[in-house]
Amino acid sequence: MQKRLVVIGTEGTARNIIEQISGAIKNHGYKAEIAGVVIDIYAAGTKVAGYPVLGGTGDLKKIAADKTLSFIFALFKPEKMKERYDLILSFDIPRERFANFIHPLAYVAESVKSGLGNVIMSHSSLQSDVLIGDFNIISTGVTIEHETRLGNGNLLAANACIGSKVIIGNHCFIGLNSSLRENVQLDEVFVGMHSLVLKDFRRCTVYGVPADVIK
Repeated sequence: MQKRLVVIGTEGTARNIIEQISGAIKNHGYKAEIAGVVIDIYAAGTKVAGYPVLGGTGDLKKIAADKTLSFIFALFKPEKMKERYDLILSFDIPRERFANFIHPLAYVAESVKSGLGNVIMSHSSLQSDVLIGDFNIISTGVTIEHETRLGNGNLLAANACIGSKVIIGNHCFIGLNSSLRENVQLDEVFVGMHSLVLKDFRRCTVYGVPADVIK
């Protein structure tokens, strides 16, 4: 059955997600359609990225009454990952109404297990026995090595490289071109771009080569 998707968000990474879905539909036979977008900064009925604005976030309960629709959550701020996840829950949309989008040009091993509401963009690579929770965004060109685990509400920016048996808990932001050594553990951590993470961190901001806590 063809999915009817509503993307929540239209700016920045959300626009990338909209256009990756659109490109997957037009160029790779991805079985879905974008029914519209939800955003607070544009009026209902206008078009953004070629798709109608169905309303703002305050209208989601009414929009979700159409049971044929599935949702992709694409609103985020790198420095507010926990707040972003709490916002998803505040909409009170059943978890099963959120779809996974896996771009046809991503590689996802058969042994990967995934929750719901995840976005995996083009040219990403998820290797054997990777485990993913809910509401994660894996951007273009990200590599996740074998037996790594992601919790909920994380964003891995373009070209991040995650080693094997890494544990990324919840609400982490992994910056552009950053690398995580095998076996490290992170939870509620902001990793700045081009960083090299060689040890465990929790509830902090880290940056550098090697990465360390920014006071």
